[in-house]
Parts: sequence; structure tokens; C-alpha cells
Amino acid sequence: MITTKIPDNIRAIQIQAGKTVKVVSIPFGQHDLVKNLPRDQIIIYVRAVALNPVDWKQAFGEWGVPGSILGVDCAGYVIQVGSAVKHLKVGDRAAGLNFGGSSQTHNGAFAEYVRLEAPVTFKLPDEMTYEEGASLPGAHLSSVQALYMRLGIPKPFIQPSPSEKEIILIWGGSTAVGHNAIQLARISGLRIFAVAASAVHDDLKALGVEKCFDYKAETDVVKQIQDAAGEPGIIYGFDTVADNGTTEQCIDAMSFSRRSHLIVVLPPSEACQQRRIDKVKVEFFLGQTLLGAEFTFASTQVPAIPEDRTRALEYVVDYMPHILQGWKAGQGGTKFKPQHLRRMDGGLDKIEQGLKIMRDGKYGREKLVYTLN
Repeated sequence: MITTKIPDNIRAIQIQAGKTVKVVSIPFGQHDLVKNLPRDQIIIYVRAVALNPVDWKQAFGEWGVPGSILGVDCAGYVIQVGSAVKHLKVGDRAAGLNFGGSSQTHNGAFAEYVRLEAPVTFKLPDEMTYEEGASLPGAHLSSVQALYMRLGIPKPFIQPSPSEKEIILIWGGSTAVGHNAIQLARISGLRIFAVAASAVHDDLKALGVEKCFDYKAETDVVKQIQDAAGEPGIIYGFDTVADNGTTEQCIDAMSFSRRSHLIVVLPPSEACQQRRIDKVKVEFFLGQTLLGAEFTFASTQVPAIPEDRTRALEYVVDYMPHILQGWKAGQGGTKFKPQHLRRMDGGLDKIEQGLKIMRDGKYGREKLVYTLN
């Protein structure tokens, strides 16, 4: 039975001073932003959460702020909506982003209840599980941000003619972000080149990749990509790894005859930005700009980008329902397929275990998810 009563105190995962996390009780129901919910925010009762690399880096590394509540991705049912929210109502099943771990001491995705912003929260299809829903927000909306807000590729379902189809290079096709970016690029009518371990090439081709390249190949993978692209070359790139030289390789694989644009998920070095500055624009982005306000991340002040918020809301309202059309649990929809989920036991009390698994790299092409409540 759905209840709209919000408890005064809830359980949540809090970052500790010693680079650990702990399940604690925090005040929630009596917080002013809950009692007087902003007009464009939503409160959900959390039923499932998913882990992202940023979570363990905040929990155990330098990115997190002790005392803040951890967690980005969550799904549950809506128990309260602000007056300006039109695409969700009380009782709807929804998923969204919170961007915990850096500043909020009273709110975060890894908690029994969470307060979310409307532009990064979307309704779940009837047959989508909460776990599938929780796996989507961070990776999917990051891909939306990279492809449509930064690279400026065609919006979904606007198909170019065959002669106009450009190639996009996605380095890290087996990552959660890569999984989402590949499918959005396909829906947008691009040709897709992806770099990943050879073991996942067949899976990536099933998602819509035209050509796969193995980063471990004995022959020069950059040369392979250049040869496959031909003289016009590649003008769109998305490095979803941005580590161990991948950004440099992406830069070198881009077109030599046309100006190109590469999006990266971690800050590029000055050397990377200058590497082919005459031909390749290298741009780092952060998901938090989807909220349209300035914020601090890893001790760096990031300016507001209000148009990101506007475009995020447009996407979740106008495009997300079509992207997820026809969804069947475990199978996906007619246009989009789910990532493989690794279902973890223990709820909030065992999330630290999952964070350590991610930190130690003991997972594959899968999303770690926890069921709560």
C-alpha cells in the first residue's frame, strides 16, 4: 500500500571521515525542503538503487565529502510532487538522479527516501522493474548530455539520409555509459564504431555497433579505426573511460580533414587538450550541470549551465517515454535494451560491499543493483 507519510528520520549511507561509509539515521521528514517542497522537486520512497564508479570514488577517495549522503541512481514510487511538476504524480513509479556524496548531509540516493529534481526524474514503464529503472538515470542522462547537449548530434528518431550519416567513436562500449550511448546513437541514425574487449563485440553489434575494435589488439587500434573510417574520418567521439591513455588514442583516431569534437568523462590534461587543438576539441562534462545551478565537485567550483536543466526536462518529458516504449522486464523495449544487472543482496546494509567490488574492478559488463524495502 502506498503511503504519503514521510518519517522524521530515515536510514541512509553516509560518507565517513576515514574514507569509509556507514548506515546512519538522518533527519528527513522535518527538514524545511521536505516540509516545503520546492515547486520543481519530487520525493520518492526508494525501492532500488544502482552503483556507479563515482560512488566508490566518493566513498573511498578524495571526491567525497565526509558527512554527506552517498548515491546517484535510484528508483521507487512518488509520494510527493512540487506544484510545477507535470510529468509525474503521487503513486507513479519513477527513477532519477540525486548527485549525492559531495555536499548534501540530509539527502542522497542511497537512502530510504530521497528528494529529486524534476528534470532528472522520469516515469517507469509499467513492466520495468525498480532495479532496471535504477540502472538507467546516471548512465542514460550522461549519454543524453554528451550526445545531444555537447556533441549536438541529431535528436532521437530524426533519421538523416544514408549519405549524411556520420560516424561516432565510442571508446568503452561495454561500460554503462557506453551501453546507453551506443543505443542512443543508433536511434539517432549515426554509424557507430566502438572500442571494447573482443569478448563483448557480438553483444555490442547486437545493440547497433557497425564496427568493433579491441583495445588489446596487437596491431595499432588507432590505425585500424582510421582505416575503417576512410578519408572523411570521424568528427564525433565519446571517451567513456578516459584513463590509461584512452583520451590520447581517441584524439589521434579523429578526422584529419575535418574539425571534430571529443567528449570525455574525466578532466583531460592540458597536453590532451593541446594534442591536436587545430582539429580536435576535447571537452569534459559533469552530470550535475543538468540541475542548472553552480556546484562544487572535487573541490572545484563549477558554474551553472541553465540550458542543461531546460533540455534535460524536455528529454525526460518528450523523449524518454518513446525510448522506453514496449518495455518488458528482463528484455527491454522495442528501441532500447537493458544492461545486464548483477543483483546484490542485503539492501542498504551491504552497499559498502558493492562499492568495494567496483573499486577493485571485480565486475564485468554489468550494473550492480540493490533492492531496498
